[in-house]
Amino acid sequence: MNRKQLLGKKIIEYGAESLSDAELLEFILAHSGADENTADLLLSKLHSIKAAADADHGILTAQYGVSMNTAVLLKLIPAVCHEKSTNRKSGNRIGSTENAGKYFSNLFTGYSEEYFAAAAIKDSMWISGSPFIRSSGSFSNVSVKCRDIVRYAVSGGRNKLILAHNHPNGVPNPSENDIIATKKIIASLKPLEIKVLDHIIVGKDSYVSLREIPGLISFESAPEYKCSCL
Repeated sequence: MNRKQLLGKKIIEYGAESLSDAELLEFILAHSGADENTADLLLSKLHSIKAAADADHGILTAQYGVSMNTAVLLKLIPAVCHEKSTNRKSGNRIGSTENAGKYFSNLFTGYSEEYFAAAAIKDSMWISGSPFIRSSGSFSNVSVKCRDIVRYAVSGGRNKLILAHNHPNGVPNPSENDIIATKKIIASLKPLEIKVLDHIIVGKDSYVSLREIPGLISFESAPEYKCSCL
């Protein structure tokens, strides 16, 4: 019985939680033909499975010598995590800041770098289609995001959005740059009559709705979207 078979047997008998991070990553990567020491190498350099999955494929192949097949397999990890968590097939109704916080917390599951997202909202407050989500580097670098958001909204005839981004450091408190960038996005969408209802910032175990912070930002109103603090 080879190493891959031994790890598979351990998962069947005791569950995936019985594997260490190194063993779990080794088993995943074995399906792309990676060497047994690839998992140890990536974890020693990048320190976590999430960081390895978020790393640029060019860096993975050039600096760490992994194959393109292995790099592609790593990229599937966060995609599978947030696809499963958001449960898109069943739909999602965003009727309150609490709903929005839970939705985006699930959406960002599996990401260790900063990402930005926007969800289009129908009149009935259901998510309209797949959300817009991009690696952001820093939310405050907003110039490209405005163009992308406008394109996302206009292409689908969407006129209500909820914005979100994650704070990989785990603390969801808004920075001054977060506030400034949010105001710029709202201003860029207003001439197109596209309403921004809220901006959710997701941390490790909590989230913050900027709409719920009095006097911070003037968001558009929607009777069906309730503040959970009220």
